[in-house]
Amino acid sequence: MSDVNIWINDQQVKAKAGQTILEAADAAGIFIPRLCFHPALEPSGSCRLCAVEIDGQRGLPAACTTPVSEGLRVNTQSAKLLDFRREMLQLILRDHPRHCLGCPRNGTCELQQLVTVVGIDFPYPPPDKERPEPLPGGAYFERDYSLCVRCGRCVRVCHEVRGARAIVFRESKDGRQEVGTPFGRPLEESGCQFCGACVDACPVGALRENLSDVHGEPTAKMQAMCEALTAIVTDLYKKELETQWTTTLCPVCSAGCRLMVEKAADETIVQVKPSPDGPANQGQACVQGRFLLKRRLNRPDRLTSPMIYEDGRYRPASWDEALDRVAEKLTNIPADRLALLTDGRLTNEELFRLGSLARDGLKTNRLGLAIPAGQVLFESVVEEELGTAAVTNSLEDLGTAPAIFALGLNPAASQPIAGTRIRQAVLKGAKLVVANPYDVSIARYAHVHLRPVPGSETALVLGLLRVILDEGGADRDLPADLVEAFKALTAPYDLETVSRLTGIHDETLVEAGCLLAGQPTMAVLAGLGALSAPDVPDLARALLTLARAKGAFGRPGGGFWPLFGSSNRQGARDLGWSSRVMDDLAQGRIQAALVAAESHESGLWDALAPYADKLELVAVQDVVPPPEPFRPQVLLPMASVLEKEGSLTSGERRVQWTEKALEGPDQARSGIFLARALASRLNLDIPEATPGDILDELAASVEGYGGITRSRARFEAVQVPCPAKEHGGTPILFQDGPPPWKPWTPAPPAPAPEEEAAAEFPFAVAAKESLLPSYLGALLAPESRTVMAFDGEIEMNPADAYRLGCNTGDQVAVVFPGGELTGPLALNIHLPPHVVAVKAEALKAAGASNRPGASIAAKVEKR
Repeated sequence: MSDVNIWINDQQVKAKAGQTILEAADAAGIFIPRLCFHPALEPSGSCRLCAVEIDGQRGLPAACTTPVSEGLRVNTQSAKLLDFRREMLQLILRDHPRHCLGCPRNGTCELQQLVTVVGIDFPYPPPDKERPEPLPGGAYFERDYSLCVRCGRCVRVCHEVRGARAIVFRESKDGRQEVGTPFGRPLEESGCQFCGACVDACPVGALRENLSDVHGEPTAKMQAMCEALTAIVTDLYKKELETQWTTTLCPVCSAGCRLMVEKAADETIVQVKPSPDGPANQGQACVQGRFLLKRRLNRPDRLTSPMIYEDGRYRPASWDEALDRVAEKLTNIPADRLALLTDGRLTNEELFRLGSLARDGLKTNRLGLAIPAGQVLFESVVEEELGTAAVTNSLEDLGTAPAIFALGLNPAASQPIAGTRIRQAVLKGAKLVVANPYDVSIARYAHVHLRPVPGSETALVLGLLRVILDEGGADRDLPADLVEAFKALTAPYDLETVSRLTGIHDETLVEAGCLLAGQPTMAVLAGLGALSAPDVPDLARALLTLARAKGAFGRPGGGFWPLFGSSNRQGARDLGWSSRVMDDLAQGRIQAALVAAESHESGLWDALAPYADKLELVAVQDVVPPPEPFRPQVLLPMASVLEKEGSLTSGERRVQWTEKALEGPDQARSGIFLARALASRLNLDIPEATPGDILDELAASVEGYGGITRSRARFEAVQVPCPAKEHGGTPILFQDGPPPWKPWTPAPPAPAPEEEAAAEFPFAVAAKESLLPSYLGALLAPESRTVMAFDGEIEMNPADAYRLGCNTGDQVAVVFPGGELTGPLALNIHLPPHVVAVKAEALKAAGASNRPGASIAAKVEKR
């Protein structure tokens, strides 16, 4: 990009062609006031504070939107400009409260700084109208619109960057533009994911994080005056204490977001923000990382010392006593009956040391990922077909995909950063087809939203593949014999059959198939909803076949994307930890389990609960205790990822190093400590080493990690495989050629019911538990999860209920061949038409013999 010469305030400045005046001035160290400008957003020029004078041009153009050109002469400090800026600023300040000393943004408010820079006095009184109470932004931030300056930064970041469109500009009663939600609905109903991007973009105190739990703002109005004053003074003192910023990695999902943590002198987390230079998240975060992570580590039930379960209760113990108890029991159980389990949130170095303990000390190779059965089946098939269960491309690459097919995925619940990339791709022109029974957030951006009947997902995928083949949309490089094999595979799935099985109109199926057929490649995404299907192995193979047919492997903008899992599940897999150990648990081949985890949701314990009572020993090292009624014999406090250093491998195979950001509880220890301490009791010498040294050992012995070092993982975040230090990593797998397709035969489509039977039983009844993963997940804010909290035993779409003359609370009967169940009705706008959701226990009690995740035909009657 060539340079151009311009003059700013008679100072010659070299600027890049394509830059704006504001960018050129910033690069030259010349400050131009601004309020609506934000580097992550397209410039709008709405605040007019960056106005400048240009020789030979009329008016006062905005510096943020005016491009540079050769010889341009700009003045930013003329008397005319200063008067204009003061006038613009006074218009803002006339309606702005003056309670600066009590404002949470005092000292960091951009409006406050502009007043100082522009130089303005206040010849007019402050506004005297009553300020409304701030509105909640969930439990995480406050919306004090009396402080809003209408710069639009929050609205634009919600639309342009996050794509949520949860907040908009609305016309107020007096005709002015105000920030709010569409039709004034609550945030959770407008699609807000409580990510905090709007809070970060706000230049004033209108959107501010709720820090009452840190600052201790007095809330009890009936306190004695002395107590109230003491609390206020103490709080002001805490606000003035020096804080420190450190960086870390989010331990929750597989995105690998880099975060910035502000901590007080007492190691309390004040706030968490996304790091602008995070290679995966690029300055974005979700509600879990942005707001809930700090609360997780400050929970009152945080494990702070080892505990031993005796006489029906837990008692505190020393580390030595607890470890002696574990070692004694482990040595009395045959080695082939032992298992070490994790949820995939420990660092690579911890997992590597625990693996050494298992193989060399306990003499067992059973290193297991404790995950639900659906994930075990899905990942087993993908690993068998591809040789890895990892995402094949990078998150950055997902934003360039020409077409995206997302099945059973709600990114806000399983990996919000992927959701951001999906929306960015759509805004750039990508075609998006969403297959999900619920109205998830990305469905708002879909060109086609398919809402299949539960249990028909495999038929839907094969039906779409048939349309793609019929339209000539298969990858042009596919061998002819492979195309014929795909046609034979999809032959039974004609439009009429697929429409009958899925409940989706055949014209809609054709529209979706043609959209995907018209693009050179596509990204195939699978979410948690895919794991609750009744035929997970067939569905996984169908998705892989679809990806193979569209040339998704080895190409930019393509890829296969299992978008679920914990922060270091991929690293655990690379180090030999396998979900297939869950089969050993199910078949009773395990007597004792040592669980090392940092559980952030119930998935780990839900997976282990059916087998816990059958085990002679369960010892757990975790940040918090397992939920009731899970009662391990020994509990050990785990140091969180934020409280130790090490490397994590994200779902996109990106290895990143995290520094220690906090001091945890005194007795919280890492998995490395646990491995060494138990090894010494088993007469195994595991040498003491720093995490960086352990990473060097790991790199020398684990395939694909040979080029990973501590400094490289900290500053480059290379994607494995990276076999050597001079290797640049592998952002896209299979660039040397797609994986071979393994022929398979799906279960034949169910025969069409007789016309009379179809008319008599027009509804599909499914277990609510099998439907919820399509919407819910570990990362949603509690406010968003309440959208699915209906109080009826039987749920259906309002349109179906009204046709039957039913309303909320009515007693209805769901009648199916061989039985029926009755209960109060709840109207669920998120359910697809002609689908009834009931609890699995109710279905079982009524004698319904459906496979998990499948549906049964029924009719609904009002009683």
